[in-house]
Amino acid sequence: MIGDEIARAVASKAPEAGPMAAALALLDHEPGLSIRTLSAGVGLSHAGTVRLVDRLVSEGLIERRGHADDGRAVSLYLTPTGQQACAAVLEARGEVLASSLDVLSADEIAILAELSQRVLRSRLRDSDHSYRICRLCQHDACTNCPIDAELKERVEGSAG
Repeated sequence: MIGDEIARAVASKAPEAGPMAAALALLDHEPGLSIRTLSAGVGLSHAGTVRLVDRLVSEGLIERRGHADDGRAVSLYLTPTGQQACAAVLEARGEVLASSLDVLSADEIAILAELSQRVLRSRLRDSDHSYRICRLCQHDACTNCPIDAELKERVEGSAG
């Protein structure tokens, strides 16, 4: 139910419904994403993501730049207009979450946060999946990201 409310709220602030809001949020969090990584985050095929990127570029929300290490690859960045659109999307998401959780006490929110972190960590498949899980996160507010912690733990576990 809350997910549906978030989807409606962010769609009302994004220039179009669908994965555009998630694309803006992901590019805000990680400027320079490739189309392949963005595709994993927004859940579209490569061709669908290319069409989404074309629309975002035509709307003046993102720009393509050459990749620093791979001349064939393209890096994606928000424009100032894209940053404003992203801020509106994330604000709408935050408003839904705040109004949904305002019935809980501070202690209850702490318990919910702990349980949610455990569930998120257990559901993570791989680093590409992390982009899908975190596609509408407000990353500057997520100071102790359970997904980043799980990815780091897995890397350290496989190295040792």
